Amino acid sequence: MPRNLSVRAVRQELYRAAGGPQSAGTGAASTMLLGQWFHEIFAGLTHPTLGASAVLDGAEPTQQEYEARLLNHVYLKWIGPHTAQHQAHLHETTEQFLSFWTATREMCRWFTALLLEAKGKKASLRIVAEQELSWELREPGWTDSVLVTGIADAVFRSGDGRWCVGEFKLGRTAPEADLAQACLYHGMLAALSGQTSPADNPLALICFSPRCSERLFSASELAPAAAALKSLIGRMAGVLPLENTTAGTERTAGTTVTARTGWLNSSLPFSTDELGRKILKVFEEFNAPVKPAGNPIVGPAFIRFPIEPRTGVKTKSVAGLNLEVQQRLGLVAAPFIHLQQGRLVVDVQRPDRQTVLFSAVRNQLPIPNPLTGNSQVPVGVDLEGKLICADLAESTNAHILVAGTTGSGKSEWLRAALAGLLVTNTPETLRLVLIDPKRNAFADLKHSPFLLDAQALVYPGDQETGDVLDLLIDEMEIRYALLEKERADTLSDWARRTGRRMPRIVCVCDEYADLISRGRAERNVIEARLCRLGSKARAAGIHLILATQHPSREIIKGALDGNMPCRVGLKMSKNIESRMILGTAGAENLLGNGDLFFRDIGDPKRLQAPLLEAGERAAIFQNGGNK
Repeated sequence: MPRNLSVRAVRQELYRAAGGPQSAGTGAASTMLLGQWFHEIFAGLTHPTLGASAVLDGAEPTQQEYEARLLNHVYLKWIGPHTAQHQAHLHETTEQFLSFWTATREMCRWFTALLLEAKGKKASLRIVAEQELSWELREPGWTDSVLVTGIADAVFRSGDGRWCVGEFKLGRTAPEADLAQACLYHGMLAALSGQTSPADNPLALICFSPRCSERLFSASELAPAAAALKSLIGRMAGVLPLENTTAGTERTAGTTVTARTGWLNSSLPFSTDELGRKILKVFEEFNAPVKPAGNPIVGPAFIRFPIEPRTGVKTKSVAGLNLEVQQRLGLVAAPFIHLQQGRLVVDVQRPDRQTVLFSAVRNQLPIPNPLTGNSQVPVGVDLEGKLICADLAESTNAHILVAGTTGSGKSEWLRAALAGLLVTNTPETLRLVLIDPKRNAFADLKHSPFLLDAQALVYPGDQETGDVLDLLIDEMEIRYALLEKERADTLSDWARRTGRRMPRIVCVCDEYADLISRGRAERNVIEARLCRLGSKARAAGIHLILATQHPSREIIKGALDGNMPCRVGLKMSKNIESRMILGTAGAENLLGNGDLFFRDIGDPKRLQAPLLEAGERAAIFQNGGNK
């Protein structure tokens, strides 16, 4: 069975080897949200009936008038509505948004020229955005084959059967890494076309900021990059002979593959193909036929089957058949049928559910900055084995609201999140305030050097929680005075300007509902202080992580709800609770024990939280984390 590797993992290693995604760049990097918008706009413009071709049909104005018409269409349909919805986030990313707007304008100019050229030559041109690709590689001397999967930005096909793969960049990042990534997609598309080599089909590397630049590579020019790329893939997948693997590459392979081998590279005790056929048969029995829309993806807790309703079948009618699928297939838990990134999927609990250990993903934690440490909190592992983190330094992740019923893994998630911060920081870059109404969630941290002070492990009833929050507010105001003196916008900016450290402070509460159930007066005090910290403390490097078993409207309301856009939703007991936390139903269908949804921007992402075992937890919490 081939080893599995994602283009994302290869791209990260390419950027790491090049010194970071901006090491060689001259353009401003975009945020994740703006990157999603850009690709959504391009995909919309390629729509056969509603895209750019429809906008440009009609009279024969000048090219400049065509460009203006297309840009206006893009603004009215995408950018305007998105901007209105995400004003708070864009307020923090003005420079990146200007770079995004420049790239979008250049993309419209490029797209117009491309369509007009094809129209002038009376040539057919088919453009497919977000093309799913896979490529199975087996080189001489490898111990196994490697299956690489990913999604190319665009594939262009001409009327004579020739094709070209395009890789888009909003700004220049690391040219060698970008070229290697595009080269990878080129080989994958050749495999899709049934070719053993990329032949004469070219590759286009297109950058849209600060000005559109396009470079076309022939297959012969790509050969050297392809050879180096295959060598890298072999090292990452761990299929090179031992004598060809150095200590350094062993660590690279572990970082990318170790967390995945437990479920992706093992011999599965069940057939995903057979299970998929049974699922399709159930839908057909209930007059809601569907067809496969991609290969099944095996995660640690569940298997995801992408599907597409047949013509005339409503998505709602398919999504309502989860209990019928469970009963027909004899599943322990009902499958979760939902939209993920605009695609309908069926998530079925894996018969031999695997545990993702914190130790297996520890190598994926970010490398800390010597001056500011690390602000990224580990959230969970996605279906590609990648550890997803929430960056507290970003406005969308500054404070995190966590919810989950008993048995969902809420306390375990909090401990793993803290462990991820501890092992990537020192007491000079991170301090903790821990509020523990249950008195047993953070006992191992009682004597930790990371505590803000001797009173920073708070047991409500023994200490007044409002007094501790007042101290955080006082510290916030002191820090704002220091930032103002240096004309700095954030804690990180202050550290860069002064060359000094100021520790980030993270306040964690394990059971917020219990905290505010001790009387009306105490509740008002706590809510008022948390709302003030939530609305103002991010720039000063003070952050809140609040968890609750009862995410009702009464518990999560008003300013507290509005100031904590980052959400972690574990299994919940009711549909309404899922909607309160995530803005959508679905968390009531999760499997418990760390199966979660993570929402910061866009649709919630389903992840599996890593488990911090008791022995490792004691070693990290009691020994200062980074030892």
